[in-house]
Amino acid sequence: MKSYNLLRQYAWLLDTILKNGPISLEDINKRWIRTAMSGGVDLNRHTFIRYKNAIEETFGIIIDCDRKTNRYTISNPRSLNDNSVQRWMLATLTVSNIISESLSLQDSILLENIPIEGQQLATIIDAMKQRRRISFLYQKYSDDAATERLVTPCCIKLFHQRWYVIDFDPQRTERPFKAFAFDRISKLKLTDQTFDLPAYFDAQDIFADAFGIFIGDGATAQPIVIRAFGNERFYMRDLPLHHSQEVLKKGPDYTDYKFFVRPSTDFIAELLSKGDRIEVLEPEDFREKIREEHRNAAKRYEK
Repeated sequence: MKSYNLLRQYAWLLDTILKNGPISLEDINKRWIRTAMSGGVDLNRHTFIRYKNAIEETFGIIIDCDRKTNRYTISNPRSLNDNSVQRWMLATLTVSNIISESLSLQDSILLENIPIEGQQLATIIDAMKQRRRISFLYQKYSDDAATERLVTPCCIKLFHQRWYVIDFDPQRTERPFKAFAFDRISKLKLTDQTFDLPAYFDAQDIFADAFGIFIGDGATAQPIVIRAFGNERFYMRDLPLHHSQEVLKKGPDYTDYKFFVRPSTDFIAELLSKGDRIEVLEPEDFREKIREEHRNAAKRYEK
């Protein structure tokens, strides 16, 4: 519990400097003393420096001081890019801080359910650190029984409220990557088999053109243009579907967005979920694919 409380305090300090920096220690303390976690005790310089050093060691985020003004800023903000572990940890802990300061409203704060797979997560991360393969039983939706799998865990990905472990086997030349959902894994264990990842392996680069978890279904990244109508154009503006999203054109009631992304199964499902609020403009073969999916869906209502 003490470690968790410290992480919350680190997250609060980072969030405060990010939002208000450059900021003096005096101003940081004024905000700190108003929080419940302070217990009414000032954040003195000794404690601040200790937290500052721990943040660099834990998150890899550097807090620097401008000696001329004695104000603090984050000197390597790139470490907090959209898909970084640091940003996810900071966001999670920051939300936890905000909610813990408002427990009187707990019945009025409604959250999405993300299954907690703590033991599986810890085991798989341990396997990745030790470069050891894992084995488990896996129950596919399409199978009547679970089958045993031997997996090389190259990375972990959270997507649409589910944790996935990604298996990498370069000998599967056409589909070297496979994704396994934590919630369908049982009897997970580390094996004595070790592995090495090739020098070129970079999980961020591998998933750069992916929408979700599917990167081995044969889809090749390509330019895709989508027209969003009505309020959907604003939703997509504020919550981009993909980091490659850019505005091409704005009309009276629409906005055209361009992506460079794999038109994979999960990307298609995302577009279909938006119904008539979006239209695929390019390329023509992908436009026809989406049109056919909508036709098939409409047929189910003709009976």
